[in-house]
Amino acid sequence: MGDRWAGLTRWLAAHPSEFRLGLRILIAGMAAFFVTDVVLGLPQSYWAVLTAVIVMQASLGGALKASIDRIVGTIAGALWGVIVALTVPHGGSWLLAAALTLALAPLALLVAFKPAYRIAPATAIIVLLGSSSQVAGPILPAVHRVLEIGIGSLVGLAVALLVLPARAHRLLADAGAGVLAILAQLIGQMPARLGGETAADSWQRLSDRRRKAQDKAETLAEEAKRERRNRLTDTPDPEPLARTLRRLGTDLASIGRATAEPWDRSLADRLEAPAATVAETAATFLNECGRALTGRQPPPSIEPFAAALESFSKTVADFRRDGLTRPLPGPAIERLFGLGFALDQMRHDAEDLIERIAELAPIVEATPDQ
Repeated sequence: MGDRWAGLTRWLAAHPSEFRLGLRILIAGMAAFFVTDVVLGLPQSYWAVLTAVIVMQASLGGALKASIDRIVGTIAGALWGVIVALTVPHGGSWLLAAALTLALAPLALLVAFKPAYRIAPATAIIVLLGSSSQVAGPILPAVHRVLEIGIGSLVGLAVALLVLPARAHRLLADAGAGVLAILAQLIGQMPARLGGETAADSWQRLSDRRRKAQDKAETLAEEAKRERRNRLTDTPDPEPLARTLRRLGTDLASIGRATAEPWDRSLADRLEAPAATVAETAATFLNECGRALTGRQPPPSIEPFAAALESFSKTVADFRRDGLTRPLPGPAIERLFGLGFALDQMRHDAEDLIERIAELAPIVEATPDQ
């Protein structure tokens, strides 16, 4: 029993964000039930409970957006459902089908353009179909639905704000470190790809992971911006960091294209040592930047990576000076210069990454509770 408890404790310690989110979901659901059922006695309190659980997101910014979208969608759906129920006869099956079509058509179009308002047509359906079997009419059910979902949204937002709040900018730093770790693995494969010594599917798997990690970082950046707009945090604009991560991802994609096919043996042999140094120093730099992000520390030095790039560029220049590029086919020369350009661009983006980390470190150190 002791071993199992120790194992559970270690697992929870290794997943603090997931544990905090799960706890917030539990508290939000129970709080919504207490307010709507015990305090207010609303007839269908499960709508509030479901809403509080659904709007709870990993970050405060995400919960804020989900709450607003759900409230707006509910009000829009309830109002339109009431209008259709009061103005369109729906006494029989055919008339009800016609009224339902009229109720759904504009709201379905709304959801097609704004998926976040998916609750709107569901609310209209409940109001319309419920009113056809109730003496009270559509207005009271619509009011109940708006109250239940509105209270659930507000309870969820309050719990996100007050119970172990997770600020999006902190989650963005962790997500950014994840992106940088994958980029470090990608650049580490560059020397082997020059000689055709690594399988293409290995690079592709890492690239797929990189895109998913960057999508997550983009989402968190949007949530962090929402927190700033609503004065829930005073941290720097997260967009520059997200933009730098995108650019670094583009740099690695360009390197992947330049090394997609094995290089000419003479060229690969000449560049093997400097390329390995570039890969090693770049991977070290990216991993250290990730640790600086999550630890809210000053950025690492770029000098080893910059020196390795200088050595690589000099080797390419010597190769050209000796006339060794003349017998190479056109595509091989294009890949050579494409790789050089991508690495040079990566250096500029790495310098930008240093600035982004330097902006974040002192702010978070000064406000550790955010």
